Amino acid sequence: MVTATGLPAVAVDNYPDEPSEAAASVLDSTLFQEALLAAAYSDAGSESNPGPNEGNLNVELLGSQVVKLGDVEVRLDEILDFGQLGALASKSEASSPVDAHAVSGLLGADGGVTLDGKTEDFGKASVDVLSVARLLGVDSLTDEIVDQLLLEVGAGAAEVRAEDGVILDQDGVGGLGQYRVADLDLFLHSPVIEDAAASIHDIGGSVDTAVEDLVNENLDDSALTGLFDAVPGVPTPSVTVDSNMQETLFESVVGEPITSANQLLTIDLSTGELQVHLDKLVDNPDGSEGGLNELPPNFELIDDTTYPLIAETVHELMEEVTNVLIGAIEDSLDAVTVNLAFTDETGLDVSWSIPLTSAVDGNFPEAENNSTGLAAPVAEVLITTINTLGPAISELLAPVYELVISDEGDEIFELLVNDLKTGAITEPIRELLSPVFEVLAEVISITINRQVTETAEAGVTPTSTEAAEVVTSFDLSALSIALLPADEIARINLGNAAVRISPDGDGGGNPGEIDPSLTVDPVTVAPGQSTIATGEGYTPDSTATVQLTDPEGNPVGDAIPVDTDSEGSFSVPVPVPADAELGVYPVVGTDDTTGQAAEAPLAVVAGSDICAMDPTLTVEPGAVYPGDTVSVVGQGFPAGVPVVVQLRDAEGNPVGDPITVTPDEACGFITDLTVPEDAEPGDHVVEAEPEDGTPGAEAPLEILPPGTTPPGDECTDPSIVADPAAVEAGAEVMVTGTGFPAGATVTVQLQDTQGNDIGDPVTVTVGDDCGFETPITVPEGTPPGVIIVDAQPDDGSPGAQTPIIVVAGSTGGSGDGEDSGAGDGDLAATGANVTALIAAMVLLLGAGAVMIKRRREISQAFATAMGKMTDKRSV
Repeated sequence: MVTATGLPAVAVDNYPDEPSEAAASVLDSTLFQEALLAAAYSDAGSESNPGPNEGNLNVELLGSQVVKLGDVEVRLDEILDFGQLGALASKSEASSPVDAHAVSGLLGADGGVTLDGKTEDFGKASVDVLSVARLLGVDSLTDEIVDQLLLEVGAGAAEVRAEDGVILDQDGVGGLGQYRVADLDLFLHSPVIEDAAASIHDIGGSVDTAVEDLVNENLDDSALTGLFDAVPGVPTPSVTVDSNMQETLFESVVGEPITSANQLLTIDLSTGELQVHLDKLVDNPDGSEGGLNELPPNFELIDDTTYPLIAETVHELMEEVTNVLIGAIEDSLDAVTVNLAFTDETGLDVSWSIPLTSAVDGNFPEAENNSTGLAAPVAEVLITTINTLGPAISELLAPVYELVISDEGDEIFELLVNDLKTGAITEPIRELLSPVFEVLAEVISITINRQVTETAEAGVTPTSTEAAEVVTSFDLSALSIALLPADEIARINLGNAAVRISPDGDGGGNPGEIDPSLTVDPVTVAPGQSTIATGEGYTPDSTATVQLTDPEGNPVGDAIPVDTDSEGSFSVPVPVPADAELGVYPVVGTDDTTGQAAEAPLAVVAGSDICAMDPTLTVEPGAVYPGDTVSVVGQGFPAGVPVVVQLRDAEGNPVGDPITVTPDEACGFITDLTVPEDAEPGDHVVEAEPEDGTPGAEAPLEILPPGTTPPGDECTDPSIVADPAAVEAGAEVMVTGTGFPAGATVTVQLQDTQGNDIGDPVTVTVGDDCGFETPITVPEGTPPGVIIVDAQPDDGSPGAQTPIIVVAGSTGGSGDGEDSGAGDGDLAATGANVTALIAAMVLLLGAGAVMIKRRREISQAFATAMGKMTDKRSV
């Protein structure tokens, strides 16, 4: 099935009987949907011509081709100019039925072809749109409106790659394959725009007149001439105002091109040229700033929205012209002068031209003295007087200067400029552009990232009973220009690459053959907790993406990338935000290679619903003296719900201050409780009550009188401690036991959380103090994770167990992990992480009596805990 209309840019049909093929070119064209010619063309067939094969650009040969447009035959170089194209080439290869590669772009120094490079390296090609329009019979554009219309395009580049039966999205932008468009501009020359320069000159003259009128109206002539009343023999001077800004204002607008604020248009009034930067028409649908090179497939650049946007920009451009003119007025006020002339019949002839800017900079020019005869002495006195009047003149001119540059003055000029501008420039140019773009839309269509695909059925997916479609043929053009697009009389494609594959052929790799599935464990979590997502049946040795979604299917948190192993499996922690609302949250695992997905439901429930409501409390040791500290371990409490721990006497009265602790996601907690120094000896109870009112638990605690011996046999309460609690495989752990029967032989054995032995046991004899100490080595090759140290007396009396962590890296060697730092291993945990994990082990394991029956729960919980620590390390 073909999923785009029109002939593909570089049709991959040269080897129709072979399993796969590839083709690429820098430029190709079609006439009435029949292939016409191609430049820098290469192709490959998987059986007869696998390649890699190359094609280099020959501009001279390309331009000499004769094409027929309508009833007229023309050389291609009469409507297309390829002279500015860079060193471009293509390469094609079809190495197997499921592997093919095609690329067009810059020819590198190493002989490779690449999409990377500076824009100018690609060079440009030009399409004479006006000539094409007239050859095609579209002749509504007269020379009086526009006498040049060129589309200048930066050469395109494209690359398509198929691997193991899958056509790749190589850059994650714009669909399959990847492309590049270097530049795209429309150059328009019009006598109307060129004539507008004369209007600008006229505007400058009108501004001069307005300034002269404004100064004359607001200058106090009598005060100015009165400054000279005290000079004997001097007549009252004549006062005139001259503004000579016209040429300066004209040059400010016409002297260099002006670009609109949105960078879409550049106008050069001195040459009559308007440049439309077509890349600025792009408004990426995803909000990115990639411009021409991050567009979705088959993006039409010129459509019915193009001219309104350009027309609006013309108005904005004229506003910019206004701003330039108004700014130039203030910058040119030194060309505005107040002129004083002293003349009479005695030969007195003194003139003084004062720039308006002298009012602010105090830079007064010298007066000119052309007096003769008897008037010469009087003139000298007058000149001396003039040289002393600077401050007084400044006081008179300053108000006028301030008025000219004030908002009021700006408004006067702006109204004047806008009035002339609208009638002389803006409206004519807007009227000019309207038919230009109407014709342009009729004559030419520009498509960026043009794609033509063919698909084939590839079986069913785990989430659908319908056959999935897999892309088997893909044709990509970076830039495609259609002439008379309604009939597609001709098409020019720049930067082309195409491949065709046979996913079901020899070599395997059919993307329809994978059968992804996903499970989560646990299937119920509370907000803030994590589950483990396990995928199977994905593309082996590839990548997948795991995403938690809310009940409406919206993404929750960041997507989680994961690598698949050689069997197509993976396992990754998936956290649930602490503020997540309750409900069913599907976890979706998508195969990055094929796009196939599988999902598993995850129930997010209140923390109080996570654990079976069977809270238990253990206090160790069970008998202590005032001032001693006991360890309080809770299990089966609501996860995330604060619990208040309180010591009480036999009458239920509180003893000491309460402690508040929050159970973790394993529904347990551990906290120290110190017996007050003034606590009365006797039977006491440690109680733990959740704050949400759900059932709690309690455990007895005997407070012994100071100086007494604990009741019972000191050798009947065995316990062991392992130091350090976190070690590497091959390291030694010191095991210390207390409370064992004196003289008994104890076997110390390492075990996994399923109860299987690890390495050889160690035997040790218990001393008279009911204790022992012995080293035991964690065997080389022991995988990272939690293991158990088990100590059992040979007389069958109770033994003891404690967990340790095997880590894949240095923990610093200290017993508590407190200063481990980041070693070279895979789990470079901080001391705080190790301490937290050890505490979590104690919570999960609890008393030795319940540990064995909960091994599977412990294993799953520690898988989650270890996953979280790995996440922290990777941040």
